[in-house]
Amino acid sequence: MTPAEDVHPDDDLVLVASGAAVRPEVATHVATCARCTSEVAALRPVVELVRGPAPALETPSPAVWDAVLAELDGAPVPARGSAPDAASPVEDAEPAVVRPLRPAAGGRRVSPWWLGVAAAVGLVVGGAGVAVVGRPAPEPSPSVLARASLDTLDTRQVLGNASAVRLDGHLDLDVDTPRLEAGSGYLEVWLINRDLRRMVSVGVLRPGEGTQRFAIDQTLLDQGYVIVDISREGFDDRPEHSGDSLARGTLAL
Repeated sequence: MTPAEDVHPDDDLVLVASGAAVRPEVATHVATCARCTSEVAALRPVVELVRGPAPALETPSPAVWDAVLAELDGAPVPARGSAPDAASPVEDAEPAVVRPLRPAAGGRRVSPWWLGVAAAVGLVVGGAGVAVVGRPAPEPSPSVLARASLDTLDTRQVLGNASAVRLDGHLDLDVDTPRLEAGSGYLEVWLINRDLRRMVSVGVLRPGEGTQRFAIDQTLLDQGYVIVDISREGFDDRPEHSGDSLARGTLAL
């Protein structure tokens, strides 16, 4: 046996099997060493298994559990979920002993090196998957149904915008009017019908707070309430529109 064959790059074989870059001397050794070539060939199915989709997990039958017990050395292991004997306090129980599995007849004994390889495959090949699983799911994006530019009625100066958006099955009206001031009163958002005679109040707009969202109903849009109006209202206990419209726009449905 030559010195090159005497020192095998066991720690790098999983990298070779997964197609990762290795040092040139490692690649040369594996190409010329029958033992390492065989180990790499045995590792490739493990790599492919880790890279593939996760299999569906099913509850094993009692026969499978009996077969596992038959491979264990020593006393049978109690079924999972069984309660301890009431007559025997837990503190008096003997510590559990983990016994190795016997190799199947004619089979190959699993060495500690192979156990390390299995762990390495999970780290090298599955590293990206762990990052994806640990990353929180992205927030769903709202679907914009229609937009409107909110302009002054006289000079058509743009003072903001409004959008009808749907998110998680709910319909909302997003209003953004950073340049509006409430003065000594408050700002109110309305949906006016196309006939310019009927209107409903959507809510109170807080000035200078960016985009604000108001819940609306699809029936309003279906019945023609598509004109968004922002009015300045006084604290006069009068629920109707003051007549002082600061900005208005029509949703382009």
